[in-house]
Amino acid sequence: MFGRWLRHAQPRLATRRQLTTTTQALSESSVSAAELDKFARISDQWWDPQGAFKYLHTMNAPRVQFIRQTLLAAKPTLRGLRAVDVGCGGGLAAERLARLGLATLGIDAAPESIRVARAHAQADPLLNVAYRETTAEALARDAPRFDAVVSLEVIEHVRDAAQFVRSLVELAAPGALVFVSTMNRTPLSWLVDVALPEHVLRVVPRGTHDWRKFVAPAELRDMLRAAGAEPVDCRGLVLDPLRNRCHLVDCDFGLLRNAGVQANYIMAARKHG
Repeated sequence: MFGRWLRHAQPRLATRRQLTTTTQALSESSVSAAELDKFARISDQWWDPQGAFKYLHTMNAPRVQFIRQTLLAAKPTLRGLRAVDVGCGGGLAAERLARLGLATLGIDAAPESIRVARAHAQADPLLNVAYRETTAEALARDAPRFDAVVSLEVIEHVRDAAQFVRSLVELAAPGALVFVSTMNRTPLSWLVDVALPEHVLRVVPRGTHDWRKFVAPAELRDMLRAAGAEPVDCRGLVLDPLRNRCHLVDCDFGLLRNAGVQANYIMAARKHG
């Protein structure tokens, strides 16, 4: 009788242990449960270029272009390098990184997004990408270290931006590069990243972004330095929601300081050591 009960009980006990572990990991991380719920509701749209993640598809190529150029400026080849995409969602950037030759791990705290990412990656069995449902803080405790740590349009959705940046830098090997893209907190970013996509064009669900949580480049630089990484480059990502275009620009336009990073931008930093 006990053996029969145990066989039936083991799956339930395993599920409870997994839920307890997941709940504990979330409580000890910078992850916002409310933000996870937002993305869970639209996770089936990750690979729809006209869906809720339309502008992430648009920004994907220039973001990965910047990552590739910055890595190749420091390394002769990308083959054999290990990368982690933190807050990978459905795998939009993780798959592109893997196609560059990077052995890529995508992590996300949302199980719905991880399921979508794994399913999409199955279409290309030669793709060197794997996915794991976890947080940056929990992965850092497991002590893997990566040649490139990538987190794109995630920091503006976490509870504690400074804690999140510390976990990103902790995941990097000494001398490795950390890449973060996000939105500046300016009137232009409110127009480009909130008003137009959420309220005028209604492509992005209303309430996806909280402008108050956007991060200015100077703030991100300070967080990276406090975490033990020195910023080495920053570029603007000029997004045109009306024509669905995006391209990289320098931070400064001639004498106009920081004109290129008034809305979206991507920053690279090198970990000390």
